Amino acid sequence: MKRVLLGIFVVASLVSCNKGKSVDKLENDDQKASYAFGTGLGEQIKGLGGRLVETDSINYDQLEKGIRDYLKAGKESRESYAIGQQVGQQIETVINQQQLDQMDKDIIVQGIMDVVRHKKLLITQEAGMGILDTYAKNHQQNLVKKNADESKKLVEEKKKTSGAKATSTGLVYVVEKEGTGAKPNINSVVKVKYTGKILATGKVFDSTDKNPEAKGGVEFPLNQVIPGWSEGLQLMSKGAKYKFYIPANLGYGENGAPGGQIGPNQALEFEVELVDFKEGQPAPQGGQPGQQGQGLTEEQMKELQKQFEAQAQQQQGK
Repeated sequence: MKRVLLGIFVVASLVSCNKGKSVDKLENDDQKASYAFGTGLGEQIKGLGGRLVETDSINYDQLEKGIRDYLKAGKESRESYAIGQQVGQQIETVINQQQLDQMDKDIIVQGIMDVVRHKKLLITQEAGMGILDTYAKNHQQNLVKKNADESKKLVEEKKKTSGAKATSTGLVYVVEKEGTGAKPNINSVVKVKYTGKILATGKVFDSTDKNPEAKGGVEFPLNQVIPGWSEGLQLMSKGAKYKFYIPANLGYGENGAPGGQIGPNQALEFEVELVDFKEGQPAPQGGQPGQQGQGLTEEQMKELQKQFEAQAQQQQGK
């Protein structure tokens, strides 16, 4: 580890720093929250110095360049930018997951570098934590309302799609290919192929096509998924292909999905093929649709675990 770091910083010292904008005064809430976010990350980075030994040191000019390069140009493979890129990736992940596009990335970086270079801070870190807390609460409230209004409008527009039908709950669906035979019920275990997208952006957040182990489809009980899926799959027969437009209240609601891939009150689009289904176990007493992982049989749990492990291995290989 020591030798790798020395190599990184020897190379780093030969590369000039790519400066971004800097401010002397924080003008609005977006800038204040951006700076507070940066100072918090700066404290974490400053701690790296305590874990290095002897002649190892962090070239903060190169660290700043690595962060800025990542945020402005995306991932790069040059080893000398490694630490900065990791921090840049952390910033980008938080911004994307929390839908904080209005934050000022240059000021985030300024906050980081002011801390690690021991400069006088524009706001104290204690004040910054209070600002961030208030900012996050206000942002979440605004995001919940914004997404709810946008999702409602988008789903209403999809009702005008050729062949679209709507159920009494608000689920909108389009039959792309009809199947034959019986239909699953709420206690069925279905086997499906699917691709899920954020309706507002078209971004794919999950797909069986991404998992080599799921080429034939994945299985799960209908009484353990979001209401839009539970209702929609019961409309289908084996071999059918439908497109679902799922309102937020039939999806992940105000909280969104764990991990931040689906934000609060975001409507979803799914392309679904019902490969097969079989009779399953009733939902546990008091259980609600959407609580995936509860009330599964041992066989179903093992199958889900295999799918999760396969997907994780695939992600690591990218």
